[in-house]
Amino acid sequence: MKQHVETLCRQHEELRALADDYEKELSRAQPDTMALSKCRWTLARLISAHLAYEGAHLYPALARTGGRPMETGRKMAAEMTGLGARLQAHVREWTVSAITDDWPGYCRSAKSLIAVLRARMDAEEAELYPLAMVANVA
Repeated sequence: MKQHVETLCRQHEELRALADDYEKELSRAQPDTMALSKCRWTLARLISAHLAYEGAHLYPALARTGGRPMETGRKMAAEMTGLGARLQAHVREWTVSAITDDWPGYCRSAKSLIAVLRARMDAEEAELYPLAMVANVA
């Protein structure tokens, strides 16, 4: 499991670095739609890969352990489903034209979403990954 947790943490590092770049783009007075599109696409790709890795390695292993690791894994997997839906809604709502029409609104929405993603990564590292390591699953 240690190798899987290390991989997940490396993915978090990539996501945090991208979030930093994204926030720099959001600090502009006007949107750079090309740079934003790249950030958004890369973020979606990284999150998708991370979720697939968790789904393939972490959550099934936690489910086999029973007890607290299993319950925490179920709870956090369910929460991630809600966060995934929020991400999809954000992308659908904020088209390039919507972003340029309401740049301040987009910035608020994107910054809020980034904060939620950062909090989620922190929670996984503080709660979920230590349980996986202690349970020595996978």
